[in-house]
Amino acid sequence: MTVDLRLADIAIADRYRHILQTCEPFLISHPGNWPALNLSPFGVTIAKRRRYSATSLSSRDVINGLHRLDAASFGDQGMLMPRWVLFDCGEFPGIVFGFGAKASALPAAARQHYRATDRDDMFVPLSMWVAIRCAEDGAWFGHNLSSANVLLRGPHTLPGLATITKILGVKLTRARKQYGATQWASASIGLHLRLGNMQLLSAYTPAHTHDETFAYLIAVDDHQLLSSMHHDYCRPTPQGDITFAADDSSRIRELHGRIEQGERYQLVGVQQSDRAAIMHLKQMHATRASSP
Repeated sequence: MTVDLRLADIAIADRYRHILQTCEPFLISHPGNWPALNLSPFGVTIAKRRRYSATSLSSRDVINGLHRLDAASFGDQGMLMPRWVLFDCGEFPGIVFGFGAKASALPAAARQHYRATDRDDMFVPLSMWVAIRCAEDGAWFGHNLSSANVLLRGPHTLPGLATITKILGVKLTRARKQYGATQWASASIGLHLRLGNMQLLSAYTPAHTHDETFAYLIAVDDHQLLSSMHHDYCRPTPQGDITFAADDSSRIRELHGRIEQGERYQLVGVQQSDRAAIMHLKQMHATRASSP
C-alpha cells in the first residue's frame, strides 16, 4: 500500500529528525532511471546537486567515499565490493541512496578514513543502500546497507542512520516487493524487520559467499515504513511457531529442506540472548490452487 504522507506530517523519533537536520540525502543512478524514481521520498527531497551519475567525473569523490565506507563496514567480513560490482550492479542500473555531510562536520578520525582532512567542503557519504531493480514488476533487490557509525564516535554518532536510509531508499524506488539476502548471524535483522515480516525464500544458500545466508521478501507497505520511524514505535514481542538459535546449523539446513519441499515461512522477530540471537518464525498457510 502506498500513501502520500510526509515525514514532516508525523512525529518521528528525535534520532531521525536529527539526521534530517544535519545530513543531506543523495542518489547515484544513471539519469535515465531518475524519472522512474521518487526523488522526494516521504517529502525528503534530494537536491539536484546531490543527484549523481557514476558516468560523470563530478561523482568521483562521492563514489570514492562509498568504497571507503564499504571497507569500514564489510572489509573484515570477506564481502568487500570491487569497484566494478558497485558500478555494474548499483550505480548504473540500480540506485545508491544515502545521507552525507561535508567533511568539516566530521570528527578527525572519520575525515582521515575518508581522506578528507584538507577538504572541508568535500561531500562525504555516511550511509548507503544499494538496490537493483528486478525484472519482476515493482520488485527491487537490496544489495548493500551500511552506515558510518562504525567510524563516528561519541557525540558524532548518528543512531538510526541505517534505518532511515533503507526506509527512504525503498520509498525512492517505488518498490512493492523488496528482496534481499542476509546472514542469520547479522545484527541488522531487527532493522530489516522494521519494514515488515520477512518471507523466507531460502534458509541455507551455498550460492552466496556465506552458506548460512537467507534470502527474503518483504511486501512493502508505506504505513509500516512510516510507523517504524514514529517516536513511540515498538515492534511487537516476537512469538513464533518455530524458534531456533542463529548459530544452529542443523536447524537452518532442516528449515531450508522444508522450504525446498514447498513449505512457506516468515521471519517475524529476533530475540537477543547471551549466546546467539533467537529467531522467531511463523509458518504461512499454503495458497490453494484455483480450479482450471
